[in-house]
Amino acid sequence: MSKLAELMAKKAELEKQIEAAKQAEQADAIKQIVDLAKSYGISYADLKPHMTRRRKRRAVMDAS
Repeated sequence: MSKLAELMAKKAELEKQIEAAKQAEQADAIKQIVDLAKSYGISYADLKPHMTRRRKRRAVMDAS
């Protein structure tokens, strides 16, 4: 196997490991968030207003 092929195989394996670690950490983060929300009595309805992005209004340019 050529050096390039070996490195590409290692890269593919690392990408799989990275994705697995990312999913595991995301699951842990979600669990922590849920636990904190429960302990403080925070509901999804309480969070919803904070989850939407406010869009800046564009100034209407006068075409004259």
